[in-house]
Amino acid sequence: MRKVFWTVLGLVVLIGLVAGMVYKARRAKTTVDVASVEKDIRDHLSVGTSRAEVESYLNQRGIQHSYVEESKGAPEYNRTELAMIREASRTRLVRGDIQIIFKFDDQDRLLRYSVKEILTGP
Repeated sequence: MRKVFWTVLGLVVLIGLVAGMVYKARRAKTTVDVASVEKDIRDHLSVGTSRAEVESYLNQRGIQHSYVEESKGAPEYNRTELAMIREASRTRLVRGDIQIIFKFDDQDRLLRYSVKEILTGP
C-alpha cells in the first residue's frame, strides 16, 4: 500500500514538472520589441540626422550594423545602413530578430527608416 502511494505521488510530481516545462518552453521570451525600438529611434534620431550620428547611436546600443554604399544587384539598398537586433524574442521553434533599415540621401542625411521583426527557425 505504501509503495503504491509513493509511486502515484511520484507520477503526479513528474507530470506537474513536465507540464510546467512545456508551458515555459511555449511562452515567447522577449528582450525587446518593435514598438520600443521605434520609439527609441524616434526619440533620438530625426530625418536629416547624419549617417555618423546614426552609426554612433547604433554603436552605443551595441546593435550590429553595416553600411551599403552601392548595391548593383539590389539598387534599393544603395546608401543604406542595415542593422539587426538578434534574438529579440524566442520560442522553442522560432527566433525573432529585429531588422532596422536606415535610408540616406546623397549628403549622407537620414531620409527614412523602417523597423520590423523577422522570424527565423531555431
